[in-house]
Amino acid sequence: MDDLKQLYVNIMAQSLYKPLTIGISTSALFDLREEHEVFQSKGIEDYRRLQFERRREIMKPGTAFCVIQKLLAINKPGEKQRVEVALISRNDIETGIRARYSLDHYKLDIPRIALTGGKPVESNLLRAYGIDLFLSKHPEDVQRAVDGDIAASVLHDPPTEVSSCKPGKVHFAFDGDQVLFGGESEAIFQKEGLLGFLKYETEHAEVPMPAGPFAKVLFVIQALKATFPKEECPIETSLVTMRSGSAQVRPMNTLIDWGQIVDGAYMIGRSSQEGHKYQKVDVLAAIGADLFFDDQTYHTEPASKVVPSGYVPQKTAQASHAA
Repeated sequence: MDDLKQLYVNIMAQSLYKPLTIGISTSALFDLREEHEVFQSKGIEDYRRLQFERRREIMKPGTAFCVIQKLLAINKPGEKQRVEVALISRNDIETGIRARYSLDHYKLDIPRIALTGGKPVESNLLRAYGIDLFLSKHPEDVQRAVDGDIAASVLHDPPTEVSSCKPGKVHFAFDGDQVLFGGESEAIFQKEGLLGFLKYETEHAEVPMPAGPFAKVLFVIQALKATFPKEECPIETSLVTMRSGSAQVRPMNTLIDWGQIVDGAYMIGRSSQEGHKYQKVDVLAAIGADLFFDDQTYHTEPASKVVPSGYVPQKTAQASHAA
C-alpha cells in the first residue's frame, strides 16, 4: 500500500504540469458501424475507398463522443491544459483525413493522431503518447494495453436512448473488484461461493485491497479533481458494485486508505425477493453516469443501452506471470 500512496503523491505532483491523457480509437469516438460492415463484407480496399470518398462527410458521434466533448470543455483558454485527448487508431490515412475533418467540424481540440495502417495498437505506442486511459472497440488492442499496464476498455455500441450530450459534470462510474481493485476477492468468490466470500471480506474488512487495472487512472482523475475548488469541480467519480452487507466495508476502507474519496458509492446488493434482481443499469441511469467500466459483460451489455459502457479485461496469464 505504501507503493500506491507514493504513486498518488507522484501523480499529484505531475498533475501540476501533466494533463489527464486519453487515447481513443476512431470507432470509439465516432459511429462507424456502417463502414465496418463494408470492411467485414467487402474487405479493406473497399473500406478505404469508401472512407476517402466520404472524407467530407462528417462522422456521426459514437459511444465516447459526449464524454470526450465534455472532458475537453474543461480546458479553458489562457489556463493550463487539464485534459488531453489523442486519436489512436488502426485506420489509415484515408480514414484519417475524414476523422480530421470531423474533429474540426465538432471543434474537438484533439491535435495528436496516430494511424497504424491496420497494424495492432501496441502498449509501447500508447506509452509514447503518454496515455493514461485507452478507449477502443478493438478487443485485441485493449488487451495489449491491459497487458502493458495501461488502463483500457472495450466500448460497446452507443446507447440507444441518448440523442444528445447532456450538460453538467463528467461522471465516471467504476466497478470495484477487478476494475479499481485486484482480483483477490473475486477469486475467493469463485472458489468458495457467496458465503465464503462474505466471511473472507468480513475478516479482512480493515485490510486494504490490492490495486486493480483502473486504480492508477482513478488516481489521475482524482488528482485532476483536486486542482479545482470542490464546489466548482466538473468531474464526479462513483463506485458501483453488487456487494452487499458486511462485504461493503472493505472497498470503502480501501479507498480511504488510498486517499481516494470518491463522490458516490452505490452498493446494490441482491434482492431478497425470489425472481427479482437489482441491476447496475438502473442505478447508472439514476445517477447520470457518463461512462461506466466493469469487468463483466453481464453488467456492461445491458448498461450500454442507456449509459456509455466499457468492458475491462484482465491481464492474460502470460502477461501476469511476466509481471
